[in-house]
Amino acid sequence: MKFRWCIPILFLLAAPLFAEEGMVLKPKQEPPQVNAILASVNGVPISLMDILNTTRNSEYQAYAVFSGKRLEEEIRKIRLKAVNDRIDKLLVLEEFRENPFPIPNQAVEEELDNIAERMGVRSRSEFTRRLRQSGTTIEDLRKEVEEYIILQMMIFDRIRVESNITPREVHEYFQAHRDEFVKPEKIELAMIMLRPSDPELEEKSRMIAEKLSASPDAFAELAKKYSIGPDAENGGNLGEIERKRLRSEFAAAMPEFEVGKVYGPIRTADGVSFLRILAHTPEVRGDFRTLSPEIRRRIDLKQREEIREAYLSGLRSKAIIRYFF
Repeated sequence: MKFRWCIPILFLLAAPLFAEEGMVLKPKQEPPQVNAILASVNGVPISLMDILNTTRNSEYQAYAVFSGKRLEEEIRKIRLKAVNDRIDKLLVLEEFRENPFPIPNQAVEEELDNIAERMGVRSRSEFTRRLRQSGTTIEDLRKEVEEYIILQMMIFDRIRVESNITPREVHEYFQAHRDEFVKPEKIELAMIMLRPSDPELEEKSRMIAEKLSASPDAFAELAKKYSIGPDAENGGNLGEIERKRLRSEFAAAMPEFEVGKVYGPIRTADGVSFLRILAHTPEVRGDFRTLSPEIRRRIDLKQREEIREAYLSGLRSKAIIRYFF
């Protein structure tokens, strides 16, 4: 019963260590032509391919917020965080191998069942087939789940926090972090980007504008055919982005948000862009009375996170870590 209790409680603490292994299954991606080594920990290399599935969505969204050198810097930060998360994971697993303990098979099977349920799968045979379609196997996923549980148990073994959080602490936390309890306005955005050096830039811009004016639903196909932007092969979907984080040029071009509407051509130093709003979520502000349990959970997790960070810092201090980017 103790172990079953610790899985949901510590998921937020262990998740950063496990994120790069892709617990949320996605279709298999084609590898880039260059697979650079980004870092090493105790002689174990960490390559671009090791982290790309974790960083891809964040890198796509960065194109809607930044440009030029700043865009390069933000992508580097995204990849650096993923590399550091992977380093932490490898160090925890290395310590486990020095002093291993048995992993409850029931816990592994339950987590596999949870993943299958989230995928809408009702039988193990269908689950196995869906995994193959996504480019993995039940054996590979089982190994990932075992590592996931190991990470939770290794961290849980070091967390012994007796929390006695008072109502005053809860209220003071709410007053000091009001903005954190606001669900910001968001949009799901798709992009078509044309290269500024394209000799046919003006002709393509005019043609795309005419086609989108006649049929906004042609956006995805036009992105696949003409865009040099992120995720062009899938229609240029940048994912969900907070309105306040939009690049100034994009924000100015979209004074109001209308789902399905196309904005552009928008001319920037990066070339010519067309944007389409796929979904819009308005801002929602939280109420203190309903938020009190969440605030208590946050305070408790903060204390646990401090213990986690101290543990990982100790592991890093004994490791040989090198960065190559």
